[in-house]
Amino acid sequence: MVIILGDILADYAIRVEQLEIQPKDLQRVSYLALGPGGACNVAIMAAHLGLSVAALGEVGRDLFGEIVLEGLAAEGVDVTGVIITPDARTPVANVLVDERGEPAYLGYPGSLTVMSLPEAWSPLIGAAEALYADGWAEHEGVPAIVLAALRLAREAGVPSFFDPGPGNPKIDNAWHSEAAALATVLLATEDEARRLSNEADPVNSARALLARGSQLAIIKRGMAGCFLLTADDLHIAPGLPVVAKDATGAGDSLAAAIIYGYLHRFDLQALGDLGNATGAAKVLKLGTGHNMPTVAEVNEMLRRFGSDVAITLPQK
Repeated sequence: MVIILGDILADYAIRVEQLEIQPKDLQRVSYLALGPGGACNVAIMAAHLGLSVAALGEVGRDLFGEIVLEGLAAEGVDVTGVIITPDARTPVANVLVDERGEPAYLGYPGSLTVMSLPEAWSPLIGAAEALYADGWAEHEGVPAIVLAALRLAREAGVPSFFDPGPGNPKIDNAWHSEAAALATVLLATEDEARRLSNEADPVNSARALLARGSQLAIIKRGMAGCFLLTADDLHIAPGLPVVAKDATGAGDSLAAAIIYGYLHRFDLQALGDLGNATGAAKVLKLGTGHNMPTVAEVNEMLRRFGSDVAITLPQK
């Protein structure tokens, strides 16, 4: 079982022609969707790739909490470990996407209450195939929960994956550095890696982060692709030339693909191919959540750009 531990929240996605909206302006919306988002995107993409997935997190007993839980369950994600707090409000991300496919986020943090790693989650993490966590931190309890989970995974020999994201500006994000050092695999943009390492050069930043404890650093470069670095090897995976409709969730797609490839012992080239193809398949689709790419769409992208990698779903 792959455990997804992060901000499981609802996404309210809106596509508009331009984001420079002034008071009293009127714009038509060309796409509108409400569904599971945040770390749910990683969980759903991993489930699409055939992995057995469980989500751990907290939601309120409200409409948005129902959307998150029902949406994940419909995608085959185990939600029995999710805590439902009756009086809490579930976080919501309003995702505004312009005509170039670039998103902006308006985050409603909700009012969650869990401040430390629940005892019931510890055996699930200790027995997992892998643990994924992110650093968006919608509320102040997340840093302590994520750090405790990453420490537990390391002690249990469970491979862990951490994506710091931009972090919550309302919270001191110094904890990102500790989380990055605890993770087996670090997934970060060039800007995030620079922030964590204080190194301007992307490769040097990845090397600095590896020296702190990670075994694999994947530096995401948007449409330019990514590069993958271990202590002994470096592989540059060029981006795939597709015209993006919606870049939202591309990094989440790549993260799920990297988890899949790592667990299936892909080499760096195959990992890069799969990560880029999955991200490219996502940006061709509007929205996230239930619109994360299918295996057929990922395989088509791999074939289209000449990769030998292919995803085969397990027999049920």
